[in-house]
Amino acid sequence: MILTIGKRFLALSFFCLLFFAARAEVFAGDNDWRAVSPEELAMKTPKVEADADAEAIFWEVRVDDSNEDLIMKHYIRIKIFTERGRDKYSKIDIPFLKGVKVKDVTARVVKPDGSSVELAKSDVFEREIAKTDKIKVKAKSFAVPNIEPGVIVEYRYQEVFPQSSANNMRMTFQHDIPIENITYYFKPLANARYLTFNMNENRFVKDKNGFYRAGLENVPAIKSEAQMPPEDEVRSWLLLYYTDDTKGDAGNFWSRAGGYIARTWEIKDTLKPGKELKAAATEITAGATSPDEKLAKIFAFCKTKIKNISYDTQLTDDQKEEIKPNKSTADTYRKLQGTSVDINELFASLATAAGFEARLAFGGDRSQKFFDPQQAHVSFIHFSSIAVKVDGSWKYFDPGSPFVPYGMLAWNEEDTSVLLLGYKDYVTTTTPITAAEKSAAKRTGRFTISEDGTLEGTVKIEYTGQQSYLHKLDAYKDSATKREEDLKNEIKKRISAAEISDIRIENTADAEKPFVYQYKIRVPNYAQRTGKRLFVQPGFFEFGESPMFSTAARKYPIYFHYPWAETDDIEIRLPKNFSLESADSPGSVADPQKISLLGINIGFDEASNTLVYKRKFYFGGGGNVLFPVKAYQPLKNLFDVFSKADAHTLTLRQN
Repeated sequence: MILTIGKRFLALSFFCLLFFAARAEVFAGDNDWRAVSPEELAMKTPKVEADADAEAIFWEVRVDDSNEDLIMKHYIRIKIFTERGRDKYSKIDIPFLKGVKVKDVTARVVKPDGSSVELAKSDVFEREIAKTDKIKVKAKSFAVPNIEPGVIVEYRYQEVFPQSSANNMRMTFQHDIPIENITYYFKPLANARYLTFNMNENRFVKDKNGFYRAGLENVPAIKSEAQMPPEDEVRSWLLLYYTDDTKGDAGNFWSRAGGYIARTWEIKDTLKPGKELKAAATEITAGATSPDEKLAKIFAFCKTKIKNISYDTQLTDDQKEEIKPNKSTADTYRKLQGTSVDINELFASLATAAGFEARLAFGGDRSQKFFDPQQAHVSFIHFSSIAVKVDGSWKYFDPGSPFVPYGMLAWNEEDTSVLLLGYKDYVTTTTPITAAEKSAAKRTGRFTISEDGTLEGTVKIEYTGQQSYLHKLDAYKDSATKREEDLKNEIKKRISAAEISDIRIENTADAEKPFVYQYKIRVPNYAQRTGKRLFVQPGFFEFGESPMFSTAARKYPIYFHYPWAETDDIEIRLPKNFSLESADSPGSVADPQKISLLGINIGFDEASNTLVYKRKFYFGGGGNVLFPVKAYQPLKNLFDVFSKADAHTLTLRQN
């Protein structure tokens, strides 16, 4: 069904079923390859998706949670149809995290005549495939022997999670390959529930040896589309968890969960500050004459005076772990350092001490999933911000995120349902979304064009709001050299011949100031020379950009992370012996709902022989960032018109 949440819609099939644990027994036949049928050997075309390069005949996962260790056994059989399918599955990676054991990896290729080639144990190796500050991902990898179109590739492996359970496990029923049949077998440890998403009501039924079984047939591949929602919003999956609670009412659940969270987070202590913090709040807000000024002073104190160890690039993760945790918000105030969470909690304490009503906000993360309070599970929320009531309305603050400015949240924390927890009760509401004009890119270019079409000049780009936040977040761990290289690579993606120099990057850490790029650029053949004419695209910042949407059809909803705006101010001085044939302009383009607008004005200063180009654009008016599939064609048409206007070309004629 379709659930409407403010400006957001969510396609969700929600199902919750209680089932019971059974006595543990052993698997049978784990070391045997299953017989391949003559029909499977003879398959020439896919069954699920006609244009598939490969298709999983079956995908089976057995989850045994009846003992101390959680054991997952996987068995996948894939039919290869094309050369692209061969290339994709010529090497297989089985990723895993630290502490997880992957063993008993076996694989074979079955040819159309029924003969097979098995993978040698020595051909399985371990390698690192990804690494961040906190997470290292390794993989058991192997090259598939004798793979070619027409063969069947099948492989098995076992994952062991020592002293772990299946509580809060996600079972994924949709992958990047079409699947004829996917089945999960589950042997539980205790009473359990599960929630299904983007699936028909798919019940677990009792199977053999204490297992329960759930499956889907003819599952299409999950495919990437431009501006699509998070995969959890579109793929078929379920969340499994253990509970003794037999009540299914979401309101009752959040009442109980809210009380538990309030106790666990010691919210009462945070929202009942003592004399020390009351005195601190008085000192910090001295001279402020309005509620907003008081909160701004408290916000600035927490962000600038308290060392944020969560974002301290001078500390390793191990060093951060060794720092003794703060016991209270007063402890954070005395030490003048703390984690992001500590800093947000201190803000709540100081705001309360200054006479405001404050609460801790627990909400969804729009980069992962759209939170609906009717989905009764705590894994869908996290501590996101502090809510303070000002003149009867809730305002939201996140001083613990060093790059988020006053009065704003990170994009993924905005426009989402939240629970505002006090120590006695909770309130359900929705966080606001930052308007497009506050997340703007102000882009300035001053250029000259030579007779051979080379463009040279200077560029300055100033980002505010969400655009500024994301640039700062992406860059804060990088060296100056790395930041410059990233900028060059970004420019070269659309202008491969660009020569960039004299780069300056400013305000990389100050949340209240725009993030700024400045650089010099030279682009040979930017304007195309034909005889006595030069053809030039004055919209430099859109030069080389592809249309937003390229496909005729659409499978998933259209999702933009946040509203944004762009303002371009460009001047291009022409060669001395060239003049502009016509300063015609594409004009303005807008939709009737005022969700978006593009306005372009082109002028010419004869005294300086300079082309003047002004462009204004915004998208997301009214907070509209999520659209149903049926809106795809109108959106595509709109962005195609934008793209055509941005690519508008002028003709320069040699005198």
